[in-house]
Amino acid sequence: MDAYLPERLALTGATGALGFAFLRRTFQRDPKLRASLLVRKASASFQTEAFQSWLRQNEKRVTLVEGDVRQLGKDQLKALLQTDGGLWHFAALTSLTAECEEVAKEINEVNAEGTAQLVEACLKTPKCGPFYHVSTAYVVGERPGKALESESRMNQVFRNPYEASKLAAETSAHRAFAGGISGAIFRPSVVVDDVGGTGGFKMVDACAYAVALAVKRGEPFVFRLRRTASINMIHSDWVIAAMIDLARLPSGPGLTYHLTAPRSSNFSDIAKILEAMIPGLKIRFEPDLKRSDLPTASKLFDKAVTEIRPYFDADVHFDRTNTERDLSPAVKESPLDLAPFVKIRLESELGRIAHRK
Repeated sequence: MDAYLPERLALTGATGALGFAFLRRTFQRDPKLRASLLVRKASASFQTEAFQSWLRQNEKRVTLVEGDVRQLGKDQLKALLQTDGGLWHFAALTSLTAECEEVAKEINEVNAEGTAQLVEACLKTPKCGPFYHVSTAYVVGERPGKALESESRMNQVFRNPYEASKLAAETSAHRAFAGGISGAIFRPSVVVDDVGGTGGFKMVDACAYAVALAVKRGEPFVFRLRRTASINMIHSDWVIAAMIDLARLPSGPGLTYHLTAPRSSNFSDIAKILEAMIPGLKIRFEPDLKRSDLPTASKLFDKAVTEIRPYFDADVHFDRTNTERDLSPAVKESPLDLAPFVKIRLESELGRIAHRK
């Protein structure tokens, strides 16, 4: 089957962690590719040195569309939708706490209402290219058991406004597919990468730093978790490779793909990796302790994972029927084991901490 090799694609959320990683990969893969990017030039993510450096290197291949996904005019939408490579919708607010009503409202405006506006524009645009929506596997909410790729609203209870808003956005994407727009919905789990900015990366790096500090201080390392705690983590390299591969499929009704690890990573397994790397390191699981009772280094990790803590006890398994069926063999057979990634980050932090005074 033909590869996905468009002349131009469009992105929202191009300055976010996963969107930027996708953009770098697609530009490296195809030196002739061009892109239209919806950006907010005043945002901190747009002004980072990493993005600005990439922009300088690729300025002749990039068209910047200044705007907010919540309020797009006719000219902005035209620039985004007239592409043979389709619109890749990464833009989202990802706060997992949203403790106040104002933040929850903004999450819904960006994630749900913003997506709905893009879909309406797609449906009104003749010969509109594909619509690729990047969602999350956790639209399943707190519902336990097996989550099917075909599932949508199942009367699930959500942990936070983010999950609810992403399911609402998926509903809009399905409206586009029902109206004849091709494309797909991609549901990654907790994404880690080598650059930073994602929740999974922060968790692994926080663990690495805290363990290294515990070693330096001669403390035990304590997870304030049950020994059965786990998290479904997937590396951004594989997520991006899978999305690009699945985009090669011919036009047709949009499908949903769980871009998740075949099994969750158990914290007990992570503990074994740590103990094998660091002879003499003592690791304990103490779910009933308060944060104030933890050793100093363990407190740092516990605080760093506050946002994603509810997912450590998620009793859910993600069906990957569509993903397994449609992925090319080369992508399907790529290693998904995160142990090497954890090991590299730990070794890096151990070396860095060791040289501190």
